[in-house]
Amino acid sequence: MSFILFKKSHYRLLCRNFFSVCAGMYALFCTGLLMSSCSPSKTEIKNTGGDLMQTQTVSVSAKTAAPRDESLNPSVSVSPQEAKLTTLLESGAFSFSDEKGEAQSLAQNILENKKAFLADLEEVLASDTEDLLIRVDKNVYLDENYVPASLVALTPETAQAGSYVIHRADLSLRAPVEKELSRMAKAAREEGITLVVSSTYRSYAYQKKVYERNVTQMGKEAADRESARPGASQHQLGTVIDFGSITDEYAKTPAGKWLYENAGKYGWSLSFPDGYEYITGYRWECWHYRYVGPLAVRFQEKWFNNVQQHMIEFIHAWKNA
Repeated sequence: MSFILFKKSHYRLLCRNFFSVCAGMYALFCTGLLMSSCSPSKTEIKNTGGDLMQTQTVSVSAKTAAPRDESLNPSVSVSPQEAKLTTLLESGAFSFSDEKGEAQSLAQNILENKKAFLADLEEVLASDTEDLLIRVDKNVYLDENYVPASLVALTPETAQAGSYVIHRADLSLRAPVEKELSRMAKAAREEGITLVVSSTYRSYAYQKKVYERNVTQMGKEAADRESARPGASQHQLGTVIDFGSITDEYAKTPAGKWLYENAGKYGWSLSFPDGYEYITGYRWECWHYRYVGPLAVRFQEKWFNNVQQHMIEFIHAWKNA
C-alpha cells in the first residue's frame, strides 16, 4: 500500500512541475510578441528647410547596418565616358608619358574630378573644327605624303597686313593659323613688340634635309635633341612657328618674353618647355610655338601642368580608345 501511495504522490509532483514549465515558456513567448509589436520597424524623418519639406522613410534594424558600398549600388551609374577615362588613366597604363613622374598625380586629379574634366574635354574636342590637335612626335609619325589643308604663303603683303615680319620668302602656314598669327602679332605691336617669323611649314622631304644636315654638323645624338626626323616634325602640320633668332638667347629678348607671357591667350602653346626633354623628346626651345587654340591652351594649363605633350598624347589615346 505504501508503495502505491508513493507512486501516486510522485506522479502528482511530476504533473505540477510539467505544467509550471509550460506556463513559464508561454509567458516568455507572449512577452516576445509584445516587445516585437511595440518596436517600430520604420520611422519617418521630416526635414524642413524654408518652404521645402521632405519626408523620408528609413528602415530601422535591431542590429547596426554595415556601411553600403556605393560601387555595388545599381542606382549609382557610371557613364561610358567615365569608364573609358578610368581605363585610360588607371595605374600602369597612363595615356601620357611618365618619365618625369607626373602621370600619377595628373591622373589622380583627373579621376577625382571626372565630370569637370570630361566637360572640358568635350568642349575642347567640339571646338577643334580645324583638326589642330594631331599627335606627331618621336613615337607617332606623319606619312611622307601628308600635306596639311589650306596652306597659304606668307608674303610681304600678308606680313604687313598682319603686323608681323617674315625672315625669308618660302614660308607658309595653314590659312586659319595665319589668321591667328596676325591677331597675336597685332596685339604685340600695340605694346611695341614686333614678332619675326623665321620658320613655318616644312614638308617631309624638306625636314629630311634639315635632319641630315644637323646629323652631319652635330652628330646623331646631338641632332636628335635638336631636330626631328622626317615625319616626326610638328612643322609638317603647318601650325607651328619658330620665332626670332631660333636660339636660347631669344628667351631674353622683348619679343621672347612677350610670347612667353602672352602667347597662350591667343591659342599658341610652347611645344618644348624647359625641363621636359624626357617628355617631349627635345631640349628646351623658347622659340617654337604651336597653334592649338585658346580652349586647348586653357585645358593643358588646367589638367596637364601646362605641358602640351601630355595633353596631345591624352587626346590621341582618347580618340583611338
